[in-house]
Amino acid sequence: MEYKQTIPQRINFYNCDSSQNLTLRAYLEWSVELGNLHLESRGITWPEMQEKRQVFLLSRLAFRRMAPVTYAQSCRFTTWEFGVKGPQFIRNFSLEGEDGQVLAQSTSAWILVDPVERSILRPSQCVYTMQPNPTPVAPELRRLHLPQLPELARHRVRPSQIDCNGHMGNPFYADILSDYAPEPFQGSVVEELQMSFDHEARLGDELTLRGRVTGPDSYEMQAVLPDGKKCFEAQVQVQKSE
Repeated sequence: MEYKQTIPQRINFYNCDSSQNLTLRAYLEWSVELGNLHLESRGITWPEMQEKRQVFLLSRLAFRRMAPVTYAQSCRFTTWEFGVKGPQFIRNFSLEGEDGQVLAQSTSAWILVDPVERSILRPSQCVYTMQPNPTPVAPELRRLHLPQLPELARHRVRPSQIDCNGHMGNPFYADILSDYAPEPFQGSVVEELQMSFDHEARLGDELTLRGRVTGPDSYEMQAVLPDGKKCFEAQVQVQKSE
């Protein structure tokens, strides 16, 4: 039984921003795919879970970049199930260089959902049994309770942003955090992130994006759905200005 799944990664041209840094979006894309590969290695496929009306949706995320991750680097990306906390399945990720240096890590909380009813299921209802590995990562999940922030912009969810689960895919939230950030931080390299995903964004939804600067290298953002419910909240620390 494989308690961890590791794959080689190369930081390709299309994974980078204009300064050749690995983007947060690319990291999240890899995370989604690696998590699926880990389950597939144990004979658990996304189509089969769909047939049994079970999917995992991201609920919370904590990310930290420990070292530069730039174009043409060769890395190893690893994931493992950390355990269950209440209704949440905790999955960890670690990106390391060829020399074993930890470049970035994240921990994430996922909820099991009926894709038809969009209702939350109990962990005991899951079609497979977790195989936890107790190895921790540097960032820890925190609860976010942000006040209503000043409005920054509006964003309508596009067809290209909808994933196989029928809602805006996790990696596209990284684009929103970058593109609609308070002006001093647009396009900045994200060093640390705490994010909660409260309600799904669906095709055609217009998100009201709100945010504020909280320090020389930090900001907060949130998005509100047309019905007034919060879509997400985030606290972001960016690479320090030189």
